[in-house]
Amino acid sequence: MNRFKDYIRKNGIRLGIAVLLVALIVGFAVGRSKGKTSAAGNAAVSLSLPVKEGTTGVVGWLESIYGYMFKYDALAKENEDLKVQLAQTQSQLRDAEEDKKENARLSELLNLRDKHENLQLESANIIDRPQSNWSVTYTLSEGSESGIEVGDCVIDSSYNLVGQIIESGSGWSTVRSVIDADMKVGTLVGDGGNAAMVIGDFSLMQKGQTKLTYLTEETQVLEGDVLVTSGKGGAFPRGLEIGTVSSVITEAGGQVEYAAVTPASDLGALSEVFVVKSFTSEN
Repeated sequence: MNRFKDYIRKNGIRLGIAVLLVALIVGFAVGRSKGKTSAAGNAAVSLSLPVKEGTTGVVGWLESIYGYMFKYDALAKENEDLKVQLAQTQSQLRDAEEDKKENARLSELLNLRDKHENLQLESANIIDRPQSNWSVTYTLSEGSESGIEVGDCVIDSSYNLVGQIIESGSGWSTVRSVIDADMKVGTLVGDGGNAAMVIGDFSLMQKGQTKLTYLTEETQVLEGDVLVTSGKGGAFPRGLEIGTVSSVITEAGGQVEYAAVTPASDLGALSEVFVVKSFTSEN
C-alpha cells in the first residue's frame, strides 16, 4: 500500500495529464459519433489547432522551397541554352562579316581589272612590315613563282600607288614604299600637267609624307593638288594617283622650292596589294 502511495506521489502529475488527454480524446470521439462536438471535443480541437497550423506552415514552406529550386534549375538551364545560342549567333555574324569583306575585296579586284584592262595584276598579302628608321618597306606573300619581278609597280584596290618591287624570291617579294627615302616617281602637276618628280625625303618620311620637287618656273603648285604618275620612263603606268599636296614651301622670291605630299594610299592600313606585272601604255 505504501508503495502505491509513493508511486502516486512521484507520478501523479504525469498520470493526471495522461488521464486528461485520454478523456479529451474519448470525449472528442464520442461527440463526433453523435454528430456533434462535446466540450471535451472542443477542448481537444482547440489544443490541436496550433499543431495543425504549425504543420500546415511547415508544409507550405517546404513546398515553396521545392518550387524555388525547380524554377532555379529551369532558369539555369534556359540561361545555358541562351548562352549557346548567343555564341552560335556571334559565330555566324563573324562568318557573315568575313564573307562580306571577301566579297568586297573580290568586287574591288574585279572592278579594278575591268577599269584598267591594260594592267596585268597579281594580288598579294602584306605579311611583314620590317621596322627601320631609314626605309619603309613591306614583305609580300607572292614572289618570282607568280611572275613578280624587280621594278614592278605596286598599287592598292583604288588604283593608288603603293610602291615598287625591289626584291623578289620564291614565295616572297619586297616593296619599297612610295614615301621611302630612296623612292623616285615621275609625276604630272596642275591643270597643265607639267612634269615634276616625287622623291623620297628622310625627314618627310618620318611624317608619312614624300616630296614634290624638280619643278619648272611655270609650274604652279597649290595645296590640295592631286598628283598622278606621268608614265614616263616605263616603270609606272600613266595615271596612278600618288598623293595630294599638303603644304608648299617657297623661296624668298616666291618661287616654289618643293611641296610636301601625303600619299593617296592609306599605307598603314593596307593588308592586300596588287602587283602590276605588265601593262600597255594608254593614250
